[in-house]
Amino acid sequence: MALTSPALTLSVEALFANIKPTLTAIKKLGVTDFSAAAPGVDIKPGATIKVPVSSVSAAAAYDATSNNYRTGGKTDWAELTATHYLQGFDITGVNVDQGVDASKMKQLFTARAGSGIAMACQNAVKSALDGVTASTKVTKPEAADAMLALGDDVAWLDKATSVLAVNGTFLASIKAKFAAINITGTMTELAQYMGFADMVLIPGMAASCAIVPANSIGFIGRVPAILADYKEVGTETDPDTGLSVGIVVASDQDHNRLIANADLWFGCTVQGCAAGASTAGIIKVA
Repeated sequence: MALTSPALTLSVEALFANIKPTLTAIKKLGVTDFSAAAPGVDIKPGATIKVPVSSVSAAAAYDATSNNYRTGGKTDWAELTATHYLQGFDITGVNVDQGVDASKMKQLFTARAGSGIAMACQNAVKSALDGVTASTKVTKPEAADAMLALGDDVAWLDKATSVLAVNGTFLASIKAKFAAINITGTMTELAQYMGFADMVLIPGMAASCAIVPANSIGFIGRVPAILADYKEVGTETDPDTGLSVGIVVASDQDHNRLIANADLWFGCTVQGCAAGASTAGIIKVA
């Protein structure tokens, strides 16, 4: 069902503008498909959905029995439970477009809903990374030259295709240590100088940093099935990221107001390596 209120329709682009910077950062960690067909399941309260993450090593010798090459690794569909996020704006009046200035709706609803959803998505990633067992082999570097060697002693790790996720304190430390030897740059430039593909800030992450190899993290975002009878409901999709967000308008007649909410389920799953960093996966550095 499409939205009918002009004020809400005009708000859609601004809503995604508030979400997009966070999604852009998150997608650096791993390939993400937010399309409705992946996976094709209805998201309902308590639903468990699956996201593909993998740990695949180099192919072994030809196996004549199975007539195939053994990968020596595995590809799993890791389970996660998506969290339901609602962020909205209470509107006093009979109609969204009567008594409520459309530009005000565009500013207040989209700022609260978009920023709130972006923060919730970011927190889902932070919680997933915090849940990885810290490595006993890789330690936090304390000097600039040691920063360059971060992860070098992990034999299976391909740093060039891995992303470094850092908390705010460690990012400041990286910048300060390199600035002391007259090296400055963007987060991406500093990451590539250290040998990684990119670097992403995860505010509030417990670990100083986490090395995220390709395909070791997965995300999913879905609009849940609409079960209640709302005054107005619609699903809007961002053409750039493919993320869909539901928008519902509920009537609160007791207080003569409407409540407009942006509606989204979002989840994140990770595949961590063994504490000794012998198995491919995310390396959490304490």
